[in-house]
Amino acid sequence: METIFKRRSVRKYTDTAVSDEQLKQIIKAGMAAPSAKNSQEWIFIVLRDPAIYQTFSEVHVNAFAMKTAQAAILVCADLSKEKDPGQGWWIQDCAAAMENMLLEATDLGLGSLWLGVHPKEDRIACMKDVCSLPEGVEPLGIMALGEPTKSREAIDRYLEDQVFLNTYGNTWGK
Repeated sequence: METIFKRRSVRKYTDTAVSDEQLKQIIKAGMAAPSAKNSQEWIFIVLRDPAIYQTFSEVHVNAFAMKTAQAAILVCADLSKEKDPGQGWWIQDCAAAMENMLLEATDLGLGSLWLGVHPKEDRIACMKDVCSLPEGVEPLGIMALGEPTKSREAIDRYLEDQVFLNTYGNTWGK
């Protein structure tokens, strides 16, 4: 649980490199996520080219964290691997992988930030272009990575008034 509460969105990183071994550990965590009918349609593209970061920043107003990121991972889905084509389960599968990756980065002492690509058409087109994604490979999001410039405390975001018993509005846990 400690890693879950320690995970924070980090938008500024030091110039300390992220190692290939750290990236592999993070991707392995992503591949440990559940997927619909075990389809595992995810594709991971390690990004180390600052020119790609700059290009993406031009279509994503909040991607300024890419300016100091020491690495990034683009999470995509190969739609040909879907076991229920057209149902969109790939979005949940890739989101689960992304969350696992964010937690693993935290556990490794790295900072991370989830930058949404899907469903914004301009972001999708940008990543398909700069990463040469073939037809049928859809990007979900980018994970920016690096050593955080400052330490942040763990946070408990539990909101009791957003939890109900059996039906909406039926108080639970008070």
